[in-house]
Amino acid sequence: MGSFATSRSSATTPTLRVVTEVSDPKRIQIERLLNDEMWIGAFMGRFEYQNGPLDTPCLVWTGGTDRSGYGRIHVKKYHENKTGRNFFTHRLAYMAQRGYITSDEMVLHQCHVRLCGNADHHHLGDHDDNMTDLANSGRVAGSNNHNSKLDEDDVWDMLVMYYEENASINEVMEEFDMSKGAVTDILYGRTWSSVYEEFWED
Repeated sequence: MGSFATSRSSATTPTLRVVTEVSDPKRIQIERLLNDEMWIGAFMGRFEYQNGPLDTPCLVWTGGTDRSGYGRIHVKKYHENKTGRNFFTHRLAYMAQRGYITSDEMVLHQCHVRLCGNADHHHLGDHDDNMTDLANSGRVAGSNNHNSKLDEDDVWDMLVMYYEENASINEVMEEFDMSKGAVTDILYGRTWSSVYEEFWED
């Protein structure tokens, strides 16, 4: 059905913003990216319109994904140490179309297509909203699903996301569909302590 780049006239374009004077390096990087029209154009050009479960087409990410099936991208541009930072592509796509959102705001998919970056298919909420949304769609996972179990690789990935990639707790919660209590228990070594200790010895 074509890419976002070839159909930009039909999409919402956010108003360019002055980078907020904040000390959070992640927010500074994001806001600079949002103000970089060339970068945003290249990034959004990696999405393609495809038919989905809703009346309007999904905007599907065609790049790399993580184990959970969400789009992920590593961005070095504007990073404070030039090493780069990983982002969920649906969050960046939402911000490209609607403007900056804080890490406390979760982007919930109404279409339930994890690769979809169509902001018209998203709404903002908190963790409770996310779990309600998942329950209503029959996709409750992680610590809220007794049939779903973490393994050591999952726990290691959570630690890498939080301590090395500077992901927020909410972002880890969103990726693994887990409650805040279960995530913080892992991140602070209260559970899966053997993996936690190995991580810090590595």
